[in-house]
Amino acid sequence: MRQSALIAALVASAYALDNGVGLLPPLGYNTWNDLSCSRMSEEAIISAAEALQRTGLQQRGYVYVNLDDCWQDPSGRDAASGKLRADPAKFPSGMQNLSRYLHDRGFKFGLYTDRGRRTCAGREGSQGFEALDAQTFADWGVDYVKEDNCYSSSGPNDKTELFAQFALFRDALNKTGRPMIFSVCGGGDQLPFSNLSYYATDQRGGRALANLWRVTSDVTGSWTLRFAYDVAAQLGAFAGHGGFNDPDMLLGSSKGAARRLEAHQSRTQFNLWAVLMAPMLLGADVRDLTAFDLETYSNKKVLEVGQDSLAQQGGLLSRSGATSVWGRQLQNGAWALLFLNEGWFWRQKVSCSESCWSKMSFIRNSSISLEDLWSLILPTHEIVAGEDLILEVEAGQSRMLRLAPKADLII
Repeated sequence: MRQSALIAALVASAYALDNGVGLLPPLGYNTWNDLSCSRMSEEAIISAAEALQRTGLQQRGYVYVNLDDCWQDPSGRDAASGKLRADPAKFPSGMQNLSRYLHDRGFKFGLYTDRGRRTCAGREGSQGFEALDAQTFADWGVDYVKEDNCYSSSGPNDKTELFAQFALFRDALNKTGRPMIFSVCGGGDQLPFSNLSYYATDQRGGRALANLWRVTSDVTGSWTLRFAYDVAAQLGAFAGHGGFNDPDMLLGSSKGAARRLEAHQSRTQFNLWAVLMAPMLLGADVRDLTAFDLETYSNKKVLEVGQDSLAQQGGLLSRSGATSVWGRQLQNGAWALLFLNEGWFWRQKVSCSESCWSKMSFIRNSSISLEDLWSLILPTHEIVAGEDLILEVEAGQSRMLRLAPKADLII
């Protein structure tokens, strides 16, 4: 680890946001990539929650149901109280009743706002109303708040203003006494392929500011996906219990969603997000998931990697041309390895050799057990640490293994 990164990590740890929640990355559903603005409604939210229950995803840990932009009344705040209001046409029961409905069924409730005067979709933002909005959210039983980055007075990258305004909302949330995950989204008003690493590396950001902080602009397809995971891979030193780099939400392959990936790309994103200790918020149409997407998001062993209690983010171990190996250290001396073929056209051999092994904590020449987390056929279930480990991977796809000292894992 570079000295500057180590110092920054120690500073972030010393001044970490202490709100008692978000100790591991949250799992759940977010409306934006699925419903966008046009299909946002109370009926759609209830239907999504029922789908999470019906498919067993709630039992896998997907408990956050988060409303993104466009839940707010387009006519503005309440004239008498100044409070935010839900769109009465789309949410006739109101936010407090929707929150109660979700809580009664074992879910947690998330809402979106913006640090600027308007949200990215032009609804009411929280600038100048931080204390009032935080208390309103607490009164509604909100468990997760995402604050976006649009319509600020000095632009999306004015660090002095943005960190000060996000900190205002952080402090206002804490003063309510209700524990709420705080997620800052630097992606608003950003161009595609914007590197927002400074949300992690600046002393005013990272775990001193929030439980989650966006490090790139939106993931909208395969190219922005690759950019996002390459940026996040450089920032592991700044993440840990209670605070995580956020390379944006998951994109499924279900055709009903506003944004989606090809099926093999969505599974690769899921694998990478587990290695990168990223939040896993589903943007797929959970009411009509394909069998492939349901199998992807239900994979218990990959989810265990993403929720590993050591809370140590993984990253890139080696790259050769269009192939790469990614790794994350897990509890009890184990590692998760992801073998990725970033090519477009043909199957390739992806190898973990000397440079790859040197970044892991295994004792050289010790016996290692292997488990394929997608139950594919392995050439062997045992290997000696340091010996070349080679897997064939189809174009654009990935394979994921768990490696452990032999006594730790019985195949």
